[in-house]
Formats: sequence, structure tokens, C-alpha cells
Amino acid sequence: MTDSQAQPDPVTAGSPDGNSAVEATLQSGVLEQPAELFGEPEWPAETPEDRGARTVLGCTVACRDQLPAARVLRETFRRHHPNAQFALLVVDLPGADRPEPDGLTFADIGLDATEYARLAMGCTAEQLRNVLRPMFLQHLLKSGATVLYFEPSVQLFGRFDDLVAGLTHERPVALVPRVLRPLAVDGLRPTPADLAESGTFDPSAFAVRPGAEQLLATWVEQLRDDPSAAAPMLDGAPALVDHQVIRDPGVGLSVWNAAQRELVVAGDGRHTVDGTALRSVHFDGFQPQRPWLLSTAYADRPRILLSENPVLAGLCAGYRNALVGAGYTREQPHPFDALPDGVVLPATLRREYLDAWQADGEPPPSPFEPDGPLAEFREWSCAPADDRQRAAGGSRWTAAVWADDPILRRDYPDPFGTNAEAFHEWCVGVGVASGRVPAEAVHRRIDNRAALVDQLGVAVLGDGQLAELMRTAVRASGLPSADTAYYPVVLRCEPGLPVPAGRYVIDVHNGAVDTADVAETWVLSESGRAAARRNGTKTRVVALPAPERDRIDLPTRKGARAKFGLSDEFVFGAFVDHAAERADNALGVVSAFLAAFPERDEVRLLIGVVGAVDHPEAAERLRLATATDSRVLLVEEDLDLHPLLSASDCFVSLHRGEAGDDHVLRLLEVAAHGVPVIAGEHGAVAELFGVEAARLVPCAGPGEPDIEAAAELLRAAADDPETTAAFGAAAKENLLAVHTVARAGARLRERVEQAYRNWRTKWSRDSHGQFDDPLRPLLVARHALHRAPDVGVSSRNSMAPALRKAVLKALSHYDEHIRDVMRSLVDGVEQTASELLRRQYEADGEGDMEAVRAELAQLIRRQDQHGAQLLGTDDGMVRARADLAEQHRRLRKLEAGEGGDQRVDALAERLDSLTGAVERILDRMDSLEQRQTGDQDVEASLRIASHDAASALQRTDVLQRILLREHERNIGGGDGTTTPVLCDAGLLRLPADDSFMLPWLSSHSTWDGDVSALIDSLLEPDGVFMDVGAYVGYQTVRVLSRLGNSGAVVAVEPCPRSGALLKHNVEVNVPAAWGHRLVLVEGAAWDGSCQLAAESSLAGGLSVSPPEGDKPPSVRGVRLDRELENHEALQNLKLSVVHVDVGGRVHRVLGGLVRLLRRDRPSIVCSFTPDAIRQLGDDPGAALREFGTWGYDLVPVGRNRPVSAPDLLEAISSAGSASTVKLWLRPKQK
Repeated sequence: MTDSQAQPDPVTAGSPDGNSAVEATLQSGVLEQPAELFGEPEWPAETPEDRGARTVLGCTVACRDQLPAARVLRETFRRHHPNAQFALLVVDLPGADRPEPDGLTFADIGLDATEYARLAMGCTAEQLRNVLRPMFLQHLLKSGATVLYFEPSVQLFGRFDDLVAGLTHERPVALVPRVLRPLAVDGLRPTPADLAESGTFDPSAFAVRPGAEQLLATWVEQLRDDPSAAAPMLDGAPALVDHQVIRDPGVGLSVWNAAQRELVVAGDGRHTVDGTALRSVHFDGFQPQRPWLLSTAYADRPRILLSENPVLAGLCAGYRNALVGAGYTREQPHPFDALPDGVVLPATLRREYLDAWQADGEPPPSPFEPDGPLAEFREWSCAPADDRQRAAGGSRWTAAVWADDPILRRDYPDPFGTNAEAFHEWCVGVGVASGRVPAEAVHRRIDNRAALVDQLGVAVLGDGQLAELMRTAVRASGLPSADTAYYPVVLRCEPGLPVPAGRYVIDVHNGAVDTADVAETWVLSESGRAAARRNGTKTRVVALPAPERDRIDLPTRKGARAKFGLSDEFVFGAFVDHAAERADNALGVVSAFLAAFPERDEVRLLIGVVGAVDHPEAAERLRLATATDSRVLLVEEDLDLHPLLSASDCFVSLHRGEAGDDHVLRLLEVAAHGVPVIAGEHGAVAELFGVEAARLVPCAGPGEPDIEAAAELLRAAADDPETTAAFGAAAKENLLAVHTVARAGARLRERVEQAYRNWRTKWSRDSHGQFDDPLRPLLVARHALHRAPDVGVSSRNSMAPALRKAVLKALSHYDEHIRDVMRSLVDGVEQTASELLRRQYEADGEGDMEAVRAELAQLIRRQDQHGAQLLGTDDGMVRARADLAEQHRRLRKLEAGEGGDQRVDALAERLDSLTGAVERILDRMDSLEQRQTGDQDVEASLRIASHDAASALQRTDVLQRILLREHERNIGGGDGTTTPVLCDAGLLRLPADDSFMLPWLSSHSTWDGDVSALIDSLLEPDGVFMDVGAYVGYQTVRVLSRLGNSGAVVAVEPCPRSGALLKHNVEVNVPAAWGHRLVLVEGAAWDGSCQLAAESSLAGGLSVSPPEGDKPPSVRGVRLDRELENHEALQNLKLSVVHVDVGGRVHRVLGGLVRLLRRDRPSIVCSFTPDAIRQLGDDPGAALREFGTWGYDLVPVGRNRPVSAPDLLEAISSAGSASTVKLWLRPKQK
């Protein structure tokens, strides 16, 4: 070739087979192919359109483990397209040796090595192939050829160039649908749902040509932004570009459609599908190790079975042989599954790396980058992601290992919280030893557990305005305080903050939160308390101090208004959070503003908005509602409450009742600056502000502010700005005067003291065991002396009861004498035993009790071991004796036998062996007998030691009783008409002739445990507990001890003797400083003020009834609501729990208390006896229905669900007409 005959341009020159453009690209180094393959003669130039229409280029993207399949694809493609080229992009480590000499790498398609390394770190193998695929196609399209892309798992059986010959620049894409008919809904897989998830078009085979660049660019951009995108990319192609759908049934035979198409072998040996030539089979999911399945992805209930399709089974067998011939031996790992040093990467760590890349724009260094920044990557991956991981000694790596392992997630549900120590031990041990966790990924745990000081004090946790106000109240209370869980009582002002175990946690919040792990919940209002109590939470209302802030001065106001473009207009401020759009009722504020000022231009509504980005629908609704009125300004960016209220002349909040107490803190802050407040008359705002501190908008419905009334208040505020400003200043002073810091501190101190006592009680119960009192049997026996003989025992003689009564009456003097003698004897024995034990205590002390217990437990274990050894010895002796008897039997048999000399010799040998065996057995028996003798000696000594230890333990345990006896001796034994008894309420005195309560408490520590537990759960520290039928004050004393110096107790008892014992029991068991909390009503509770007849009750005290016949009036009947409403000691206190222990008169008692019941809605725990109610001439069913009209559910004690009145009466009737049931009259939900 001369100089004038220049070589043709590689892009414009053609060749007979139309592949010159591809060759030019290959020769230029884009596709590294040998140049000598393209030594073609020169041909006349062709246009790019003609050249692209006749040029076909096959390609695939394969990881190292897919190379055998890619070789099979390449070989079958070249077989059916002999004049076409095939490009293979290999996904491998940067700089690795090329497993395919003609394979391409990421650098050949123009991808930066750093970006490739980052993609390799952030993506799985399949995700990385998906990202590289459109980049590869973009690169190949530069050749001007029509590019046929196939997945490596495809095997070709025919040509494709004729199928894509119709593609043009205007229609540059050809797609292959997975199915040509709908899949049946028959439970077989793949299902229609699988098809919807995977996509309609098969990514295993499609074609693109020049004109599809924009589609590929979109594809590249989407996958770079989110490589984990699961949506099928090809399904979006028809909407972006004109396309051709290849509906040839011979294309794409796969697990999706093989059951729908008929595959046969024609007479010439070629395969046909539904009468057309087979062109390709997609073996996606096929594994050579499991050749009996077409796809292992759908191994459960497969739609196509190879056993039923021998032709398809033959294709699978042939494909398997082809894979083996192409070099397949076993599954190869993905080259990026492990770090360069061999440590396997957790999948979750990849996702965290990708998230960091997408969030920050600049990802952490990749360990696969050319410069090898492995140390920097390890530093990032082995560092803790947050403070929680740092405190637990964890890291991103250990968190990823935990997230990827279901067993670890099961065994350590909270690896950086409650299970932190155990999970840290696993990481240090198994994790590092197995190579799953690098040693540098496990750090030393930070012991951030706050020391617990057993002292009255309070810890306040959290930040924000609520926590600030609580700390102000704590400082005023004088209690020691801390910002960590240093003290037992913890006030948590932010939900979810971790609190160490062993604390009394109180959640203080202004909304509905999960309070499953707390002891109490404090809310800001009674309405919030009612909402929280519906969830079964023990809830209190906390007294908040009003915040003290400076009034807004004129320069600050002008600066804030200038910021928002305002001048001298009258400005109404408002605040809205789109996350609670309905509760905040921003549209209600706008409606009220527009209704109040339809035409006035000197007013403005300034609305601060948060949550617009996260809640675009709510934001758009508000924008459109205010778009046409320039007087309404929305502040959606850089929102700060202080400039908003500084620019406002008045602040408006028309939040609904469902918003809870969330708005009251913000409005307190507003009012503290002297800005007047207009708000709905409900919830915490109405309770804390009142009409003196806010303009309250009446509600048209429950918690729904009236828009028209709000408009009137807005108009009035704007009409008289000076009065409005003066009202704001007065409201600030009113809040400071009513909600003082001193009052809030005093209330908080009372409740913290109560909480501390509760914590101490629980801590004592949990920390100290309880042992039986050795003197208790003697005490029970002493109380048995009070039990009267039962003269009503059945007998065959009908006169027996009368005769018994006569005998008892005749012997009463002698019987009383014998009882006195027995009492003296029992008292003497008890005093002697107590004195002996006291002396024993002085001599020995009490320090060795635990040691004695431990020694006794050890001796018992040794005794059990020796017993087991003795049992084995006995068994061995039995077996030895049985063997010896058998040998003797056989010996006698041999001696009695006859035989020749040979038999004699054999017999002699046998005798020698038997003699040796007998000697060994005898030696064994001697040894066993010696062991048995030794074991018997050990057992005897063990029995003596056990007896001594038990005696020492008994002497030590009885010391618990000595202090009680000494206390009673100092107080005095009484006049013999009363008897002391020890129970959970303390040391109570009961009448000596009590045959009901006294015997029970003599042998039990509690009285009516279910009722007591229910009362404890319902008590409120600042409430009033009423005990009707108090008797000697069991419940009165118990509750007074629990309430301490808060609340009050009202005891109602008509019997003077029982009342005197009640006062005595209170004086003995309750500190004198708390005694003023008791109000004793000496009379019988009734539904009216009257005189009642009384008689002794079998249960103790008096039983009252209306006077009739020969029963003269003897007791004053009291209507309790009149008696207590004006009582000085009960002012400002609410009735919280009422206990009525007069089952036959409960309806009369509650009838005289109805006004207080409707006012305070207390819980009522009572006895209900229908038979006794009928004896009064009343209807039990009517009484129960009346309870319902008062707003109470009927809940039997011990249950949670209410019952109806008929069901309750039927249950009582089936148990017996005289039965009594314990009822909880629970206030219905408001």
C-alpha cells in the first residue's frame, strides 16, 4: 500500500461481513482481541446505519465462578454466528491474572479503579454485575453494532441476528418476555407473584443498538445511586424507549415457561418448541451438583419436573457435560467475599459501607483499592458506630456479624444493651477464634454503670424543657440530685433512655409512650392521667413550676419581625407539626383567622412549621389552604420558637384533645415571656392555665375547639392590643404565683419519698430471704385456746346440740379456769424459750448463721453421696453372693457327674478355675464389707453433724422473734380482753373473743391478700383512702404506713371498742408524724343521717340495720358525703380508693357517698352479699344496676374483665345463697 492509499478509517470502513466497526474498536484496545484476526481487504465505505444493521456483537458479564458457563455461551454463540464477535467482561480483583486471554476488565470499559473498588466493597456479586452491565453495554454501543446481551447461564441452539435485524435508531431495544401465557395459580413455583417480583422481561437475553444510549445512561445512574434496587430494570424500558418484543417460543426456554411449551426432537435431530426451532435455553438456577432440578431457586413445588420431561432432562444433562468440559469443578467463591488478608466480609457490613457512601458522598476507604488502604478500612469497620456500641466494646464489624447470624440474634437479642457482656464474651472467644471477628474489632467494655447509693435522692435523666422544669422542682425540694442514675429513684424525662437495673424508674412525659418497664408514670394533667391509666399504668399527675423568663423587649421584637418581613401589624403566632397534623389542627387556626378577619389588612398569622419534608401531603394541604392569602406566613426553614413568639402579639393553639399534653410545655414557654395565649378549653392547658392565664376557646365537641368562638377571641385581641398585652403580663404573673417552684418542690419531695419507700420495700424483699419463726407453732397453739367448741356438729341424736350447750354452760367456770391455766403455761414456756434464745444469742452472736447454713447444705450433699455409694455397695454384694451361689451349684453338679479320665482331667482344670474365681469373689466380698463398715461410720457422724447444724440453725432463726416479744413486753400485755397478733400490717391487737379474724391471723401473715394487693395497686400518694367497716384497722394501718406523709385515710367504725383498738393499733404501728393523716368517723355509714339498731357481728364489731320491732336505735347513722365534704383535713384532696367491708349494707353505704363518687370517680373494693341485702328488703340486682348508672364496671377481685349484673348474681346463687363475693367497682373509661 502506497502513501496515497491510506488505510481505511476503522470506524467508517466496512468489510464483507459488516464487522469492521467492531474490529476497529477491538484493535483500538477497547476490546483486547488479537489484531491478526481482522486482516480483511478494503471495501467501499458504508453509512453507520447500514453497518449497524448488519453487525451483531454478543456479550456477557461474568464473575470468576461463572467463567465455565460463559465459555459455553461464547462457544455456542460463535457456532451459530460464525462471523460475529463476542465480548466477555470478567469481574475480578484489580490487577489479577486474566483467566480469559480475550476477556475484558473494568479498566477496558473506562471505569476508574477507585470507583470499581468501592463498588466491589459495597455490592454483592450479583449487584456488582448489575452495576457493570449497563456500563459495559454503553462501551460496546460505541462500535455502532447491535449488541446482544446474554447471561452466562444461557446456551444457544440457533441464530439471533435475524430476530434483531429489524431494530432501528428509533426502535433500539429488543426484549424477551419470560412467559407468553399467564402462569396458573396452582401453588406450583414459580408463581405469578414470583413473576411479578422478578419482572416480565427476561434479563438473560436482550438486545440494544445505537439509539438506546439514554436508556443505558438512566440505568447506570439508578444503579449507581442504589445498587441494591430490587425492581426489575428492564420492566421500565418500554416507558422510556420504543422497543421490539421477541415472542418467538424458541427463545428463552426456562423454568418460567418450560411447563407451558412443548419441547420435542424433530426427525433431523433438532429441537423444536411449539413447532418452532429452539434458539436458546436459560439455565438460570441450574447447578451441576443437582442436575435433577432445572432450577434450584424453585426446588419446593417445582412447576416443571425433569422426570416427566425426558427431552428437557437431556438438555440439562448435555449442559452439565458442557460445563464440566469448560472447566467446571466446583463452586468458586466471589473474589470480593473476603478481604485481601482472607477475612470474610459480613454482608451487613457491605450495606453499612454503601449507606455511608450514599449519605456522605465520600465513602470510607475500600480495601480493594489499588493503593491497598486495608489498614484504613479496618480502622473504620472495627470502630464503634455509636456510643452504645462503644460502651459495650462492640464495633461495626461485630454488629454486622450479629445481624447476619440468626443464632446470635436469638441468643443475644440486645447485643449492646442487656446482653452486652455475654455477646462481648462470645466475640472475644468464639468470634475471634473462628476468624469471623478480627481481634481489633473487639474493644474493652466501658463500665458506665452509675454507682447506686442507698440514700433518699433523685436522678433526673434527659434533656429539653420538661427535664429542665423537673430539675428546677428538684432543686426546690432540697433532695440530693444527680444527672445519672446515682440514686434509687430515677425520673426519666426522655422515653427509651437506658437505666441500670435495680432503680425505681418513673417516666415523666407529656404524651403516650410505652411504659412497660417503669414503676410509675407522671403526666401533666388529669386528662393525660386518664389516658395513661387505660393502658394499666400506675400514673400520677406531676406539679410543674412555671418557667421564669424575661419579657420580650422592643428591640428583640423589632428584630424578630424584620426577620419575617413584618412591621407594625398585629401578629398572631402559631406552631404546627405535620407529624401530628390532625391533633395540631393548623387548618382550624387558619379557618378561625380568616373568619375573624375577612378583609382587614393590618393583621398577620405567622405559622412555624416542622415536618414538612417528612410529611409532604400535610404540608401541601396547609400551603394550598393559605396560598391565596398573603397575610398568612409559613415559616418552614430554620424554625426557632423564640423568634416566632418574639414577633407575635398573641399566640394561638387550637389543638384537639387527642394531642394530649404535648402542647402545654410550649404554651408555658410562650406565656413565660408575657405573650398572651389563646387555646382550647380542654386537657392540660385548661388545668394549668385556667381563665386567669389564657383565653380559652370553648369546645364544640369532646376536645374540638369551636372555630367561631376562636374567631371572636382573635377579633377581640386584635381590636384592643393594649388590653391583650396587659392580659399577657398578668397571665405571666398569675402562672408564677399559682405554679410556684416551692409548691412543685414540696409535692415532688412527697412523691419521691413514697417512691423511695417502695423501692426500699422491694429491695428488702428481694435481698433478704424469709425463714419460718420457730416460735410460731407455739403462738398458733396459744391462739387455739380462744377457739370455742362447735356444738352444731351433726349427730344421730337430734338433742345432741342442746345437750352440748347445757354441758358447756354448766362447765363454763371450770373451762375458763382450765383456759387460764393453759394460757399461763403457754406464756411461761414462750418466755422461757425467748429468754434462753436471747442468752444464746448474746453468747454466740448471729454472724455464723450463713456459715452454718452453708455447712449444713454441704453435709446434706455429702450424706446423699454416701447414701448413693452405700446403695452401690449393697448392689455389688448382692451380685457377688449370687455369683458364688451359682459357682457352688455348678461345682456340686460336676462332683456328682460320671466320666472317664479325660473328663476327670477336664473337671480338675475346671475346678482350679472355679477355685480361683471363688477366692477372688471372697476377696471382693471382704473389701465390700470393709467399705460398708466405713460408710456406716461416716453416715453416723454425718447424722450427728446434721442434727447439730439443725439445732444451731433453729437457735439462730428464733432471734427474729425475740425483738418482737421484747417490744410487746415493753408496751404491756393488756387487760386480758385483747390479744396481740403479728401480721403484714404490724403488731395488731384484736378482741380476745374474736373467732373470725384472730384465729386466721394466728396462722397466716395476711388477711384477704387479693383485696390488699388490689388496694395497693390503686392507691395514690396524694389521694384519700376510705375504710368503711374498719374494725380494728387492719387495712387502715396498712395503707397509712404505705402513704406516709402524703394523702389521708378515713376510717369508719360504729363500734366503740373496735374504734379504741383501731386508735391503739395506729399509735403502735404508724409514726406519730403521720398520725394526723387519719380521720376517724365514729358511726355507721348509711344513705342518710339517722339512728340505727346494732348487734354484735360474728365477723367482729357491730352489724347495723334500720330499727324495727324490739331493736331500739343505738348507733348514729352517717351520710359520708355530707360528713366529709367540709372536713378541714381533707381539703384539696381527692377520694382515690374506697374499701367497704359490710357486704349486706354496701349499697346503703355507697348511696350515702354518691356525691363524692361522681365527683372524684374513685375505685371501690367491697364485699357483696345478696342474701343479706334481701333481708333488708332491697333488691341485689337493682343495687348492681345502680352501681352501673354511677359509672362503674363490676369486676370480681382477681379478674380483669367486667361481668354483667345477671351473670354475677347467677354465679353467686350457684355458690350458695349466703355467699359473699369481693367486688372491684372500677370506674368506666372516660
